[in-house]
Amino acid sequence: MSIFSAIVLYFVIWWISLFLFLPLNIKKQKIIEKGNDPGAPDKPELKKKFFLNSIFSILVLIIIIIIKNVFL
Repeated sequence: MSIFSAIVLYFVIWWISLFLFLPLNIKKQKIIEKGNDPGAPDKPELKKKFFLNSIFSILVLIIIIIIKNVFL
């Protein structure tokens, strides 16, 4: 697998797995101000979710590279 292929695969894995991490630890707003969506999260913690998603994507990519190099 070339470096370019690994980078592209990483970003595909990252983008797909982002949808696994976005709904984690969602708490609705307790006080809804005028103009705010009632379903909007209070503290979305996006930096934490992006970091966890990046670590997860790296681990999945490593597993895929090992499987490809050992078994294929």
